[in-house]
Amino acid sequence: MHHMDEDGTTLVALFVAMREDGPVCEEIPANSLGEDRYELLSSPGLALNLARGDIVEIKNATAPATVVQRGGNFCIQVYADELAAGHVDELEKNVGEKLHGTLDGSYRGSLALSVPASAGMATICQVFDAFTAKTGVQWYFANVYKNFDDVDDETLLDWWQ
Repeated sequence: MHHMDEDGTTLVALFVAMREDGPVCEEIPANSLGEDRYELLSSPGLALNLARGDIVEIKNATAPATVVQRGGNFCIQVYADELAAGHVDELEKNVGEKLHGTLDGSYRGSLALSVPASAGMATICQVFDAFTAKTGVQWYFANVYKNFDDVDDETLLDWWQ
C-alpha cells in the first residue's frame, strides 16, 4: 500500500479510477498518521476531491480516499498535451506571489497546484484565467464539487466558506 522514506514521509496510493484491468492509482507524498490516515503533502494531478494538507483515510486501493479533515487548500489541475516551460514558470511565480500557492507536480502538460482558500476565489480565478488566456489551456478546481464522480453535477462543497 505504501512505503516509508527515512524522514517518515510515505508515498500513498490514491485511487483515481477503475479500469477493466484494475484500479488506476496516483502516488502522492504523505505523512502517515497511523490507522490508515495520512496527511497529503502535495495536491494530486489526477485524483479528485483532495488537496495538499488534507487528512485522508484510505481503507483500500479500489475506492476514493475519505477526507477526514480539509487542509484549507484548493487543488487546481491543468491538463494539456504539452506546455511551454516559460508558461509553467510564469504560472508558478504568479501563484506563489499573488496566491501564496505552490506548483506541486508537473508531468508533460499536466499540472497540480495547491492554493490556500484564503487567497479568495476571485483572485484565484484572475490568475488562472490569465494563464488560460495566454495558453488556451483550461484549469479546474479538483476539490470543490460534492459529487466529483458526476461531471454534470456542479453542487459545491462549502468547506472554504
